[in-house]
Amino acid sequence: MPSPPPSPPPIAMTWQSLAICLGMTVVLASILPSSAKAGNVSVSQHTRTYRVSGETIQAVVKSMKRNGPQSELHGRRALGMADYRFRTSLKTVKKGSACHVENAKVTMRISYVLPRLVRPQRLRSSHQSRWRRIHSMIRRHEDQHGRYYRLFANQLQRSLAAIPPQRSCAAIRKLEKQIKKRLEKASVRRNRRFDRAQYRPFNRRLKQLAPKRRTRR
Repeated sequence: MPSPPPSPPPIAMTWQSLAICLGMTVVLASILPSSAKAGNVSVSQHTRTYRVSGETIQAVVKSMKRNGPQSELHGRRALGMADYRFRTSLKTVKKGSACHVENAKVTMRISYVLPRLVRPQRLRSSHQSRWRRIHSMIRRHEDQHGRYYRLFANQLQRSLAAIPPQRSCAAIRKLEKQIKKRLEKASVRRNRRFDRAQYRPFNRRLKQLAPKRRTRR
């Protein structure tokens, strides 16, 4: 479930990662890669799963809360998670008295962590459709984070390629770091706004699909 995010984490300047969670020890079950290249932006996507089980949808949700991936960003376990790492490659060339950006590339790897129901036949038949809907909710949420990460990668590449000529190549490297820091902070804010907007409707829908069972006295 989406949770209100805390203050932004520190930002590194080489390979970088950021985890955005739905708000609850990962068991690696499968890796499903996909990749896309658009000019000087290369993005690969990979999915891994953690195991959940239960005879009722309430038990399955408890299993997700217990076994979901640990989010360093939120300090708790999540129902699902989207994480990215990226690096930039900037080729510069000296022309006369100025240094120019000849080529700028961004490579990004997006990783998703999603629940996988083991022994699905054990789940009550009347709860099967609820599980599919909950899984779809989690998938859609993390996919949106993935779209925001790809947007960040494209914005970063365009901004680096547009760096104007500088007196030295060291000046270009300094601008590169500044641009990466500025755009990553903007990406963090974008994803956190999305999490905040999704927090209440997601939890409301989850409670509708997996309401607490009344205990008999």
